[in-house]
Amino acid sequence: MPIYGNWRGIEHPASGFPPPVDAFDAACMRHDFCTASPGSDQPCDLAFVGELHDIAARVGYLPRQLQWAEYLIRVKAGGPAGGMPMPSPGDAFGLLSSIATPCW
Repeated sequence: MPIYGNWRGIEHPASGFPPPVDAFDAACMRHDFCTASPGSDQPCDLAFVGELHDIAARVGYLPRQLQWAEYLIRVKAGGPAGGMPMPSPGDAFGLLSSIATPCW
């Protein structure tokens, strides 16, 4: 189920190692490789969210698909107990609107 580029999505990519389409997709690829290694995913999740924000600060935006992926990773990482702030209620509304609104 692709969400963004060649690397963001459940079981995506299905096979092979396609090149990332941009810096965001490269961050997704690094996150996938990191979480595939043994151990906790929390350090990988923290690094991924930090990298997304760094790239977004450089280019001036964070793609909508990655905004809600970040939301889900924050929830998965356990919020403050996992070292990552929980999403605010406004983030949840943004998630719902991004799912309900087509991206084209």
